Amino acid sequence: MNANAQPSPPLVVEGIGKQFRRGQTVITALNEVDLTAKSGEFIVIMGASGSGKSTLLHAIAGLTDVDEGKVLVNGQDLALLGDVPLTRFRGKQIGLVFQAFNLIPSLTAEDNIRLPAAASSSLAGRVEQLLQRLNLLDRRLHRPGALSGGEQQRVAIARALVCDPAILLADEPTGSLDYDAGQQICQLLYELSKEQGRTIVAVTHEPNVAMWADRVVVMQDGKNIAEFAPDGSRNPQEVAMQYQSLLRHGVGAGS
Repeated sequence: MNANAQPSPPLVVEGIGKQFRRGQTVITALNEVDLTAKSGEFIVIMGASGSGKSTLLHAIAGLTDVDEGKVLVNGQDLALLGDVPLTRFRGKQIGLVFQAFNLIPSLTAEDNIRLPAAASSSLAGRVEQLLQRLNLLDRRLHRPGALSGGEQQRVAIARALVCDPAILLADEPTGSLDYDAGQQICQLLYELSKEQGRTIVAVTHEPNVAMWADRVVVMQDGKNIAEFAPDGSRNPQEVAMQYQSLLRHGVGAGS
């Protein structure tokens, strides 16, 4: 192995395409999409419903097969893994956070976090660290029904991080939260990307989520048509104006 070789980026998406059939109609969900994410980068994929942003996230997670192109996570081409190896790889290298928190109601917050690492005693210490970092120590024995929406999402984030994945993927992570709780989650994701060098990719249609990103990728009709970097002012109106301007100008704008 070359000692001077540069490590692979945590995420590389190369020209992926995906089509779905509805009866006789073929729908192109993704059309030659490219995306590379660096360590410690918080990327938000922004687009309207039907733009392809969630399909892209699911393809990155290996939950949706692509028809063409490649998805590489930590240098591993997901298409080269069979079902069982892909499931194992996903469990170790890809953390998933969804709008629906997907917690097990009968388990405590701590046990929900422990679940992915249950078979690994070596990861037990990470649970304690995550409980402390995500301000959940005093809620560790509460079941999901006794937690607020923001607390449930923090538990879900901790569960996604417990195996120390290469990338964290979040699908509309604030969609079930009120504004204040949603902003706390966005700030948490941003801080985690910087503190841990964590690569985080989230999808949203909300400017008040996108304003926390290092980079916003704009999707339309299955393509990533442009991208921009928010100015750091956390101004959702400014982000909305940039987003709408890029949509009007179409493919290649802002690149």
